[in-house]
Amino acid sequence: MLRSITAHVHHVAAKVVEKAENDENLKKIKEEYNVTVLPGNKPENVRHLYEALKKLPTELVKACKIDTMDFKDLGPSKKFYPNHGRYQKGTLTINEQILSDSAHEEDKRAGKSMTKFEQTYFHELGHGFDEKKHGEEQWLSLKPEWIKLSGWSETPKPGYKRLIIREEGAPEMKGEYYYSPDAQFPRFYGKRNPWDDFADSFSYYVAGLKNFLPVNKRKYFDELLKEYYE
Repeated sequence: MLRSITAHVHHVAAKVVEKAENDENLKKIKEEYNVTVLPGNKPENVRHLYEALKKLPTELVKACKIDTMDFKDLGPSKKFYPNHGRYQKGTLTINEQILSDSAHEEDKRAGKSMTKFEQTYFHELGHGFDEKKHGEEQWLSLKPEWIKLSGWSETPKPGYKRLIIREEGAPEMKGEYYYSPDAQFPRFYGKRNPWDDFADSFSYYVAGLKNFLPVNKRKYFDELLKEYYE
């Protein structure tokens, strides 16, 4: 009986500590990054988010203007299946199943790594930065400066390629644009269109995996994001 009571006391104490830590993480996420996590999220989800945010410059996160976060079980996570996250009505919802996904990217030369969750979150932040930067009317990814880096074209051209993704148990995805045969990408998924190319490149850059980017895209982000890294 005494052992049972002691175990219960330890369990209650652990829950109190966990709640205090979670409340503190939520407070820091809000105060430091202006990001609100919707109520009811698991403490480990909040912790993963805060650890990811700490890798990024505070003002850069704010510039992306994705300021409400939520986590939900969106089903099994595949490599390319589009259920990793969704952005609706001002809230970015991340599939909490990717938090247990062991896939990660590593740049041994730079001593940096990026988890599947971080890649997904940073990719979505890249979309936000692309769309919201300085309130400009046209997305950065559709401006000539970015388009030319992969030779993006809405119509076929001799030698140009178009991405087709076939993944078992998932719908077929076709790229909306064609890209130059000389174009290079940090990840296969970025070959879909200019905006996913931008968001993917953004995610690797801000995670510190800059060596994954071709030289032209790395120079582009060196210039674009220099105010946040000076």
